[in-house]
Amino acid sequence: MEHKESLGWELKRMSNTIGSFIGAELTKAGFDEIIITHGWILGYLCHHEDTVIYQKDIETRFCMPRSTVANVMKQFEQMGYIKRQSDEKDTRLKRIIVTDIGKKVHEDSMKSIFATNEKMEEGISDKERQTLHNIFDKISENMKRSGFEGGTIMTKS
Repeated sequence: MEHKESLGWELKRMSNTIGSFIGAELTKAGFDEIIITHGWILGYLCHHEDTVIYQKDIETRFCMPRSTVANVMKQFEQMGYIKRQSDEKDTRLKRIIVTDIGKKVHEDSMKSIFATNEKMEEGISDKERQTLHNIFDKISENMKRSGFEGGTIMTKS
């Protein structure tokens, strides 16, 4: 049997490499470790600030364990990125609300990430980018047909 390079392995390798590259660029731009590691959660909160969001929603959305999300929320709160507010109907629940500081950090980090993406995508045509998105969509559909129910696979908006 002839050996084929595994797309799953290559995607994992590229994901790690891209994460390291973006992390290095954000570090150079002066962002702290919590934003480098979990900035996408802050982004989610900023893009859904008109929605009531609880910790459980983040756990579900990002397929993360409760303890990890609790730690991230605690760090975000200590940094002033979010505040928690008791729910009016059930005081056991705490709404997560992005502060002005959190919005500013998100906005600034996104500028850096967009600049980093431009560096990564240099020389890639729109047609090549669309082909890659189509491949990601096919992989996602194949996993769904195989019964994969966990997680949210995001390819394009």
